[in-house]
Amino acid sequence: MIIDADLPEIAVVKHARAKRLKLAVSPKGIRLTIPPLTTQRQIHFFVAQSKDWLKQTWAKYQLQAVSAQSIALPDQIRLCYLDQVIDVSYQPISKAYQYQAKSQQLIVNEACAEQALTQFIIRQAKQILTSQLLNYAEQHRLTVNKVRIARPTTRWGSCSHDQCIMLHAGLLLMSKQDADYVLLHELAHTRHMHHQAVFWTFLEQLYPNAKVAQKRVKTFRLPAWWQSK
Repeated sequence: MIIDADLPEIAVVKHARAKRLKLAVSPKGIRLTIPPLTTQRQIHFFVAQSKDWLKQTWAKYQLQAVSAQSIALPDQIRLCYLDQVIDVSYQPISKAYQYQAKSQQLIVNEACAEQALTQFIIRQAKQILTSQLLNYAEQHRLTVNKVRIARPTTRWGSCSHDQCIMLHAGLLLMSKQDADYVLLHELAHTRHMHHQAVFWTFLEQLYPNAKVAQKRVKTFRLPAWWQSK
């Protein structure tokens, strides 16, 4: 079904359990689900009423697609936590990536470049951040039962009541000074599960000038290729 030159063909799907007409827009296209006894007149009337919304929504998805395509992939990745620069090249390889540690060369599958770059950072973070966190825990005689490296969207780390700590893999891209603040902040939560004055007093013992570091961490932004889906 075609209703406008600016819109893709609408896929009309009849569904036995559908009780009303329903439009769904995705980056892949537009889908109209209809009840079994829906007439062509009802379909055209419903779609005509929704035309402006369809055009606005479809245009938004197209803009997002163009924006994603325009993101420049890096020819170097700086693991600031290690003060290390890794050269990146993009090739049609079978794996997501190949890393040559001695020469600090990263070969990335050009077909899934953004995902491969992120996978590489996560894998490195699992080794480096986990080891550093456990070293700090031992140094300060704090208990950590589990460490998880993840890619959350809203926080750099978290600590549960059973002393399980989650760290954002992107901390590897942050300076060691600031990333260590996050590690020690979460370790402090193994002793105090709140942000009251006693927590900050304890954290200052682990990391002096903690609130200054907190402000720096809040302004840190990950690169565009990391945020891209």
